[in-house]
Amino acid sequence: MLWIVLASGICGLLLGRYFRVYVCLPAILLLVPVAYVVGHTDGLAAWMVAFISSAVALQGCFLIGAMIRIFIENFEPRRAPSEDFI
Repeated sequence: MLWIVLASGICGLLLGRYFRVYVCLPAILLLVPVAYVVGHTDGLAAWMVAFISSAVALQGCFLIGAMIRIFIENFEPRRAPSEDFI
């Protein structure tokens, strides 16, 4: 189950860095079959724990990646005004 959480955290970082928030819904839907495979052998409780923990990791890392992107975009060094207008 730990590999699902780690993989969804890494995917959340990449999604937050390069995509918008509406990409998270299909990504969450892709976690359902993966969590089902984990819970198929361990039971329903393991399926629910795997899905919820991987969804939280995905959303949290997406938020971190999006905040990094916004921080980088807003705090770029400003360019000097052009001297063409003088």
